[in-house]
Amino acid sequence: MSHCESDMLQEPTPLTHLTKPLASDRAGLGVATRNVRMMHFLRRLALQFNEAGIDLMLLKGGALLLTTYDDPAARSMSDLDLLIRPADMDRAFEIIESMGGYRSQILMREDFFPRFYYEAEYTVGDVMPVVMDVHVRPLRPLRYAQFMPTEALWTDARKVFMNDAFVWVPEPARMLIHLTAHLAVHGNSSQKWRDDIQSWTKQFSREMNWDLFLQLARQWRLSLPVLSGLDAAAQGKQLIPPQVREALKTIPVNWRDRLCLRQAPRDNAHPLAHVLANVLTTPGIGFVLGYLYAATVPDQKHMREWYAHEHWGWLPTAHVCRLTRPITKYFKPLWAFLSKTEVLRQEDGSLCLTARRTIHAGQTIGKYAVRAWDGSSRFSVTRQYNDGQTERFTMRGKMRFVSTSVRPNARFDGYQLIAIKRICSEEAICVNLERSTDVTGLKKQGQTTLISQKAA
Repeated sequence: MSHCESDMLQEPTPLTHLTKPLASDRAGLGVATRNVRMMHFLRRLALQFNEAGIDLMLLKGGALLLTTYDDPAARSMSDLDLLIRPADMDRAFEIIESMGGYRSQILMREDFFPRFYYEAEYTVGDVMPVVMDVHVRPLRPLRYAQFMPTEALWTDARKVFMNDAFVWVPEPARMLIHLTAHLAVHGNSSQKWRDDIQSWTKQFSREMNWDLFLQLARQWRLSLPVLSGLDAAAQGKQLIPPQVREALKTIPVNWRDRLCLRQAPRDNAHPLAHVLANVLTTPGIGFVLGYLYAATVPDQKHMREWYAHEHWGWLPTAHVCRLTRPITKYFKPLWAFLSKTEVLRQEDGSLCLTARRTIHAGQTIGKYAVRAWDGSSRFSVTRQYNDGQTERFTMRGKMRFVSTSVRPNARFDGYQLIAIKRICSEEAICVNLERSTDVTGLKKQGQTTLISQKAA
């Protein structure tokens, strides 16, 4: 492994351009405000990583804001894409959680990340939350995990200073491969990602090592998505030398490469096809069998998040509902009956508890349980007893994704969430930021009080 430092990436200090006057239009001001908020949080996070001796790499929009875009409103960001080495995962997560970060993903099994899944999502804050996708490898399709080594983007990475802290950014050829392949596996759908590729090639085309670019695209089996992403981003422009594009077209691809790229943009909408495509295209029989078991037999933690009801036969019922989901997903009234709520992603990247159907005032929205405090959940519950003793727990279930507002439409009553006014279908469910409730049934020397509060 090797790193190099580029004067072009260090001068001027990258955060200085974030002090320029913000955009005057409302939309631009909103983008600039969020970006400045995220980048200043990133500086504080990077400083903690630097002091701990852990390398932290910045990808995609954040990296472009530090290296190519001059205006903080030039490129909207919904999250920060960070890359760490798998060996640093535990220490990195400790740092993020010490700064108020909480995990906002429930995966198939505890070991699904990092073995089979490429990122963990963390959120910090509530008023203007910062969402972080913490990667241990750059791309989602499982096939690429077998071809891209751990040091794929770390080799010759460049150091970018953020005042008193620094992060790493991939060297130009490796970064271009990542940007183009990422665009392709998401269906070439985002204009801002196409703009990123145009900006990166414009900034670094003269120093780009095109021989290395072709070599790595071949070695990592990424020539097909790279070419697809380049063509989508070009939009009639010439982003790379014509001979490089022709050389990309001559790199052999097989049916597994084509199936992998065809399925990747459809993964969220077609989870069964997603699993089958991973099984068919990923090399390594032992690795594939382990993935197949993890994907088909989720643990109870995942199933509790997936199925809303708690009863003596909830686990078999949850598995039946999950297995029939490819058919029953087309029957929205059925799912509205099975669950009053669902967790949806908002425009700012955060997850939010939302009503599936109209909920009238006084109705119970749902119940939550607690488990031992893990330091990473959105809500902590502190149980206070009359003798002064307290116990801290982690809130379990979908209810922990409830939003906060100065105009709440729900409240906690013991271990239940109750509607205090009519909540319409697809409306976010909100409570006050701080709340205390009297809880019956769990007592120790008298009445017990539960206080639910933000972990961040």
